[in-house]
Amino acid sequence: MRRNGLPPPFVLHTFASSFAHALWYTLFPIYLRSLGLPLAEVGLASSLPLTLSFVLALPAGIVADALPARRALILATGGQATIVALLPSLKSPAATASLLFSYTFLSTLRGQSSLRVVASRANRSDMGTWYSLYLLASGASAAVGSYLSGVVTEREGFTPLYRLSAIAFALSALPLTRLEQIQGSRARERIKLERLKSAGFFELTLSLSIHDFAVFSVMPYTTLFQREILGLSTYEIGTLAALGTVVSQVFQPVAGLVTDRLGSKPALVLHYVGVSAGYVLMAISRSYGTLALAVVLQNVFLPLDLPARRKLLSYMAPPSSVATANGLSDAVVGLVAAPSPLLGSFSWSSLGARWAFGLGAALNLLALAPLAKLRERSART
Repeated sequence: MRRNGLPPPFVLHTFASSFAHALWYTLFPIYLRSLGLPLAEVGLASSLPLTLSFVLALPAGIVADALPARRALILATGGQATIVALLPSLKSPAATASLLFSYTFLSTLRGQSSLRVVASRANRSDMGTWYSLYLLASGASAAVGSYLSGVVTEREGFTPLYRLSAIAFALSALPLTRLEQIQGSRARERIKLERLKSAGFFELTLSLSIHDFAVFSVMPYTTLFQREILGLSTYEIGTLAALGTVVSQVFQPVAGLVTDRLGSKPALVLHYVGVSAGYVLMAISRSYGTLALAVVLQNVFLPLDLPARRKLLSYMAPPSSVATANGLSDAVVGLVAAPSPLLGSFSWSSLGARWAFGLGAALNLLALAPLAKLRERSART
């Protein structure tokens, strides 16, 4: 029997670090656009911390399983603080890309190490609920960060925004000094691929790959759509981002309960359908109000994703390799999804911005086919 409950120092760290990330990242596409980058480069660069996090998830997962969790979290957070402080001063695209690569690895290491902390405190019957509560702690502070990103940028510009984010990252490491240590695993306890194959790992990863490819093909262009097609201000864009985060976090505990009570597979089906419906409504929106409705609709179903996929993957592997199993799946998904912003850029340029979002919604529903073949009982959830 594991001890239930998230450690208070871990919750405090999650609040502060999520706030710090949302503060600078929410308006990152607009920051890149202000530097004069073309649409395709904005899409690729702004989606890098998203798609690359999946590609780097396997090495990050291996490191997270090998290191004591507290040490990994402190290392990752300190590195992120340094990188965010340096980003506005860089002029070279190569240097910027290099720092984004390093930031993404550290962010992924922090995420995989956090997963180890949650898994160590959860039982099989309630992991979805506890992971949802972890996401609630993360998302609640991210909502504040998203909102303040617009406020700070309107008044002070981007450079003070990045400095404030770096300070928040540094402060988020302080509670970790009180976190109980969770030791790393030994090499002989590491994951066995045969076990993953028999548990439905292939079907789940294929479904998630299609889903993330479709979503990431248009996600980097959401703020640009709001700015260039509907003419919203950065304040309004930040407010919409905060609204979406608030809605998703209100429904986050419900998502955990749905995952634990109905099953992870039905939760993923609801997530796929809800996300596509949100993109369709976004594509046909003509006003701030309709766009806000699309954001609300999409974010009602958005929280179902991570508790379901993490629970499925975590119980496909032995406890000592939870981060590695999740990292392996995320790496495959990330490799597939990495070039997807090019599809969004092409469809935006050739078909129009609204059709680009409609195409993303349609592609996303194709992920239901491999998911239908997954036997959830084989994953022991």
